[in-house]
Amino acid sequence: MGSEVYDVAWAELFIRATLVWDAHAGIFPDPDADLSGLPEWTAAGMDYVSINVGFDVLDWPETKRTLIGYRRQLEAMKSVVIIKTIADIDSARAAGKLAVSFDIEGVNALNGDIGMIAQYHDLGVRQMLFAYNLNNMGAGGCHDDDTGLSAFGKAAVSEMNRVGMIVDCSHVGRKSTLEIIDYAQKPVVFTHSNPVALCDHQRNIHDDQIKACAQSGGVVGVNGMGIFLGDNDISTKTFANHVCYIADLVGPEHVGFGLDYKPAQKHAPDLGTILRSRPDYWPVGQKYDTRGIKLFTPQSMADVVAILKYRGWSDADLRGYLGGNFRRVATSIWNVEN
Repeated sequence: MGSEVYDVAWAELFIRATLVWDAHAGIFPDPDADLSGLPEWTAAGMDYVSINVGFDVLDWPETKRTLIGYRRQLEAMKSVVIIKTIADIDSARAAGKLAVSFDIEGVNALNGDIGMIAQYHDLGVRQMLFAYNLNNMGAGGCHDDDTGLSAFGKAAVSEMNRVGMIVDCSHVGRKSTLEIIDYAQKPVVFTHSNPVALCDHQRNIHDDQIKACAQSGGVVGVNGMGIFLGDNDISTKTFANHVCYIADLVGPEHVGFGLDYKPAQKHAPDLGTILRSRPDYWPVGQKYDTRGIKLFTPQSMADVVAILKYRGWSDADLRGYLGGNFRRVATSIWNVEN
């Protein structure tokens, strides 16, 4: 172990020459949230990030207010571009700007109206998951007695496939994820979920879920939150172990990352305070009460790439992991006309 030498300098140059795609940021959705920390992604060599604008914990009008507030703030930032298409990401990258789109965590944001999916899509939402930890009218949650995919959930899957929005199964119950993947007509992803085989947590996913995702053509994004990596451990080796587990199970073309990272924000509530405030969504016994929950940072990605290179990953596999795999999924789903 002590003789391992990782070429981080090489990895940093490799990242700068490669499309780097973070499938999910963990910024707490709030219309007045401070987004000035986004340059952290750019400084780390990342080109695209999906920002959460709502989840089932909040009322659906708050999601719309947050989405509008974020758009207003981002449109005033010269270093950021709100994108609609893959071509927009390429243009932003060529201009040295961070490409951003939005995601929603849970169908409560639809208020029972399938028509809202197209509205959110028009406003830049490019992925949505179905149930945030608890059951809702669409599907079952990972911290609940999973009821499976409902008729409304099936209609939502079909509409997301139609408008060109990625279906995300993170936070969703095991039974529901398998039913969603089976029902969907296009690839399904887990943007920020880790293998339960390496960290026994209800938020993490089982091998059959990972395999089903891969069989759909999808990608599993490794989550950088310490309690999902194991024992609040955000070391680069531990993170790389999760990446390699998924790659060994289903192939490196089906793994990426969604760091769930929250940068420092002015006047923002502490992560631990948020998680302890709603024990229904973040139940006791699932490590949410861990003091000082650690987050894997975008700046640490070069160390992961160096470890993967040391472990024998090819340059092509590394490019897929960093962004090519999620780009492949997005290319097959997003409607370039929209």
